[in-house]
Amino acid sequence: MTVERVTFGSAGPIEQSMPSSKGYASSSDYSNGGVTVRTGGFNREVHSTTDLNDNDLMTVDGMELTVAQARQLGLLNTAFDEQLSFGAAQRAAQEHGAAQEKASEQNQGSNTGNAEFDGVIDGLNASLDDGVMELGEAQEYETAFGQLAMSGMTIDQAAETMRGLADGSVSELDVSGDTRAMFENVQSTITKAATQSAMQELGQDGFDFLTQASATNPGVDRVVRQFAVDRAAGKADGITWAEFAQHIREQLGH
Repeated sequence: MTVERVTFGSAGPIEQSMPSSKGYASSSDYSNGGVTVRTGGFNREVHSTTDLNDNDLMTVDGMELTVAQARQLGLLNTAFDEQLSFGAAQRAAQEHGAAQEKASEQNQGSNTGNAEFDGVIDGLNASLDDGVMELGEAQEYETAFGQLAMSGMTIDQAAETMRGLADGSVSELDVSGDTRAMFENVQSTITKAATQSAMQELGQDGFDFLTQASATNPGVDRVVRQFAVDRAAGKADGITWAEFAQHIREQLGH
């Protein structure tokens, strides 16, 4: 299973098809570490000599013998132990390789030089892995938070400044025109992308409900805005717009 991911570096955003951390290998991909014997034309795996039948066929030193013949020749235990040890070692090697590959995927985070922005990118990639966000939406958010990262401001600093500008506690004279323009662009990008994704997932009726609830209830409005920001920052924890809207309905008794 592959997912589309976006990584950032000095050359800008790069789309990649990568193995999903949610993918699991089939048991058929692995040797089970047992000894293969043939019983009545069918192969089966055994892990102990007590599981063998006298008429089972097994290969010993390149020869196919019945278990009774191998036992009579004194070859059964040696051959069985050798095959079992080989199978177990093969299985252990496969499991070790799979564990290393999984660890490599998990550690393959973004490396933009900005730890906070890396966290945003990795969170958005997790949302892509979970299937709760489309690639286009994630790219919009990355662009928005990339501007904040380039400005040298943290997300909390930017949010506090934007709130201050909105409520008048921060004077426009204390914030440069370029910074205010950047804030407006970031806010517009996040709002537009969040609105489009919510409408697409909820449908017109669901979107209208959320809009109306926000317009009539200041508490709901704050929660909706916070969820949109959390989603944009890759901190939505796999929650979809549908799940979020259902929670609001339940809280309002709908």
